[in-house]
Amino acid sequence: MDSKPFQPLVSLLSNILEAYTTAFFVFDGRARQLRLAAMQSLSKFIPQDITLPLEGSGILSQVQKVGQTIHLDKLHEATSSITLTLPFYKEGESHIKGLYAVPVAGGAGILYVDTKYGWGFNDKQQKWIREVADLLGKMLIQQEGAVQEANFTRIFEVWNRLDDVAFKGYAIESYSEFFVKEWTEVLGAEFGFLAIREPGKKTFRLLGCTPNTPRGIISQSFQLKQGLIGWVLQNQKNLVIIRLNPDTPDHFLFSSGENLPHQGTFWGVPAKTSLGYELVLAFLARQPLEWNSDAERAVVNAFHFFQLLFEQVYYREENEALHSYDLCTGLFNALAFEARVEGLLNASMQSSASFALGLIQFEPWQVMSTKVPPRKIRQLQREIATALCDALPPGVLVGQLAENRFGVLFPEGQVQDAESRLAELAAYGKIALKGLKGVRLHPYIASAGYPQDASKTEDLWQLLSQRLFNAFGVKPDRTVS
Repeated sequence: MDSKPFQPLVSLLSNILEAYTTAFFVFDGRARQLRLAAMQSLSKFIPQDITLPLEGSGILSQVQKVGQTIHLDKLHEATSSITLTLPFYKEGESHIKGLYAVPVAGGAGILYVDTKYGWGFNDKQQKWIREVADLLGKMLIQQEGAVQEANFTRIFEVWNRLDDVAFKGYAIESYSEFFVKEWTEVLGAEFGFLAIREPGKKTFRLLGCTPNTPRGIISQSFQLKQGLIGWVLQNQKNLVIIRLNPDTPDHFLFSSGENLPHQGTFWGVPAKTSLGYELVLAFLARQPLEWNSDAERAVVNAFHFFQLLFEQVYYREENEALHSYDLCTGLFNALAFEARVEGLLNASMQSSASFALGLIQFEPWQVMSTKVPPRKIRQLQREIATALCDALPPGVLVGQLAENRFGVLFPEGQVQDAESRLAELAAYGKIALKGLKGVRLHPYIASAGYPQDASKTEDLWQLLSQRLFNAFGVKPDRTVS
């Protein structure tokens, strides 16, 4: 898109009228400013880039507010205080004999023309100015429509990308980073953050952020009582600061020692989920920015979509947990544990890695159940499960395959190592059985490995069950009670 689409028409009018200055200003309603869009002038004082506050734009503000044309054919009085009447000039300007200022597109812009060659403009010249103003208005409306269409197209493309990724099973942290990056680019900001406060906590952390975020910020937790993001979380209010003040101690996002710019624009949007989590979507620009309302609405609506996705992921994980874990011990149930074994075998086939699988079974469990109440049996199961998990290194999985049978999966482990570990685990199980009078249980163990013992899960489980059955022939340790 041409950066100065109005310049040819403004230059043509200026040449026809032999004007001293011809300028076209566009009105920014949100910022209440007049921005110079095109100009041709013989003045040495008028700058190329001008942005005037509406309240301080002299005659131009009267044209914009009232919506009527101003034609002055004698300007002796105005030239004595030129910066008040025509603030785009400096005090050195003089001898302007007449000016004509007309609203464009109902106040969306102003066309200004002045002269030093005659007292004002005759009827034919005024007609030319009004006709050019009409053409500029049509161009302005067309340009605004094109910009809006481009914004809508970009927003639609972002929505499509986010929607395409949202339901492909990515971790919420990965999706958060993608989400923040996309909307940061739409807004033209440099930094984007998605902060989360867990229920009941007085701190918050980052769930996602743009890649340029300092590492120290990513890995920290922050107090709610400090920083702009903490303020948004505490007050649950939208916060926009057009121009951050680097000299104000309150104008930092996370903590006073953060390595972030503090002279641009900040925007923070809060949200609460039905799960008790609180979120803040925040953006930081290095320079002051004014975002259009379409982009702002898109961000807010997208953030609401993210909330729904966050809750869906949470409930899906809770549902998977209910179907994956034993309700008594919290260990993987039989189906979930078998699925982990199957997945590890498939991965090991690709990487040529080995692993070991073990079983521990306590007998005679049924005899014990005739002497011990169900509540005590459940307590015993939990104690055994806790003892097994505490004794294992990180990465080893434990499953509850039956009331008295536990599976242990050793990723990248050897059978020999697994057997020694299982023997230790059996000892932990013995400790958990102390205090049950009249009950004698013995832990039986068996192990098998991939690929030395079997290359398919069916064969691995079958071999493991045979070895466990053979272990039942071992005479129980008489010291166990």
